[in-house]
Amino acid sequence: MPAGNVNQTQNLGPKVGAQVHPIYQLMKPTWVQLADVREGTGGFLTTDNSSYIVPHPREWLDHSATTTDAVTGAKVTRVNPNPRNPSPKLQARRKLARYENIASALLDSKKSLLFREQPARRVGDAPPSTTTEPTDLEEWWENVDGDGQHIDDAMVQWWDIAASFGHCVLYMDVGPDVDTDPGQAPQTAADQSQPYVRVYTPLDVLDWRRDENGTLIWIKLLEAVQGLTTLESRGVTTFRVRIVDEVSWKLYDYKSGQYISEGEHGFGVLPVAYLFGKRRSILTDVGESILGDPRNHIDLFNLTSELRELLRNQTFSFINLPLGTGPDAMSVESAQAMMGSQTGTMNVLFSGAAAQILTADAANVAAYQAEIQRVKREIFREAGVPYESDTKDAESGQSLETKREELAVRVAAYADECQQTEYALVRLWYRARYGGDAGLTKMEADKVQIHYPEHFKQTPFKDVLDEAAAAQNLGMPGEFMRELRKSMVSKFEGMSNLDPETLEAINQAIDAMPDDPTPADKLQQKMALAAATSKVVPKPDLAKPGTNNAPGAAAA
Repeated sequence: MPAGNVNQTQNLGPKVGAQVHPIYQLMKPTWVQLADVREGTGGFLTTDNSSYIVPHPREWLDHSATTTDAVTGAKVTRVNPNPRNPSPKLQARRKLARYENIASALLDSKKSLLFREQPARRVGDAPPSTTTEPTDLEEWWENVDGDGQHIDDAMVQWWDIAASFGHCVLYMDVGPDVDTDPGQAPQTAADQSQPYVRVYTPLDVLDWRRDENGTLIWIKLLEAVQGLTTLESRGVTTFRVRIVDEVSWKLYDYKSGQYISEGEHGFGVLPVAYLFGKRRSILTDVGESILGDPRNHIDLFNLTSELRELLRNQTFSFINLPLGTGPDAMSVESAQAMMGSQTGTMNVLFSGAAAQILTADAANVAAYQAEIQRVKREIFREAGVPYESDTKDAESGQSLETKREELAVRVAAYADECQQTEYALVRLWYRARYGGDAGLTKMEADKVQIHYPEHFKQTPFKDVLDEAAAAQNLGMPGEFMRELRKSMVSKFEGMSNLDPETLEAINQAIDAMPDDPTPADKLQQKMALAAATSKVVPKPDLAKPGTNNAPGAAAA
């Protein structure tokens, strides 16, 4: 139900949280798994029945249940559909299991590539300068979440969430007005507090609706509220539901549905922007995680636990000792009393067979290791990241170059999504600051520009230097060489995280450099230097006495 149609005194009851969008109901289990995969939490930490460890039926002590047939009265043994008593083997495998957080490595590698260079943001035609006063929008970029976080840092965190789940929702809220009397509307833009952005994961977006044109008209958000914590008591976390439409917002208690408060936001549109990690082709309301299918990560978790169990069984093998045959055969009790049931790391087995050491089949370990490599390669393939062992195998350079190109194209698509979302946030900011559609006119007049990098090819640093040297040898104009040097600043080690003031000073120093000499200039300089340093050696005077070439010198 849209917020604008809800009466102030009406309580919606438990249905306020129970009524969810059909896509939310469909995707929620996958989103929960993706959250666990990204953080290594949930079923990767627990040791009870909710663990992501998938037991074999015989790993339960109560895997079978015996019942009495109602007709014949005979005892019938069937598979227990709900076993609850884990065997020591299952308990040991759960303890041996470890989660390899490949998802974190994949996201961090893409995130570092995507945000290696800061996007360019500008208000007006003039380039940003440290000597001029920042505009209101530039001041907001310094604090977009109301807690002092710069837009550069906020986008990194928001993109991580969007990449993990497929998308995230950014809701722009307007804080209370400042420097105005209670009940009096702010007179100027300076009287208003800056809007701030709240981020919501797909698990927090319970319901939404679109009109016949596909425009989002209202949304239902789940929020956690942390109670005050004192030395004597611990804060209690409660949940509330926020319903926002194009005009107003309303708050309800999540469990009871009791009305809390409401207000008008003044944007004139739904103040929500979506940041997609990867768009879907059919379910366009939600994004697709760049981590791929979370079940691959869960499968890898199980394979690792089973491999570790196999390796442990090979390490702690059995030794079989013969008891002999006939009347002289030793009893198990006598042999056990002499040796014990364990020697070193080996368990002892007594039988009539010949003495031997019993170990697990090594072929099983090799099969598991091969399957683990296959699953890892599939995880990297779905994420579009070259698998590490592929670079070590006999793979052609052209194939590896193709994979790097594919990764660069994907990251460029992520950058385009970030740029679109930033423009959407800026439009909302202008609406809040200057009043609805008038804010968009002001935005156009201010000539706001946001540009993310377009090329993300990972070129080795040696190749970068070779390209710069080639440009210099070709005699490229001075303006080209200056811009090339600016682009190369961040590629040097330790120079990628320069503060804006230092980077601006370096760029100004590069602009002040004289033009590079052309190849013709270099040739003339070389010839002049050779002429200046050359020495003219005089020819010897053959008639001059005292020289080896004088007449009679040879005879002497």
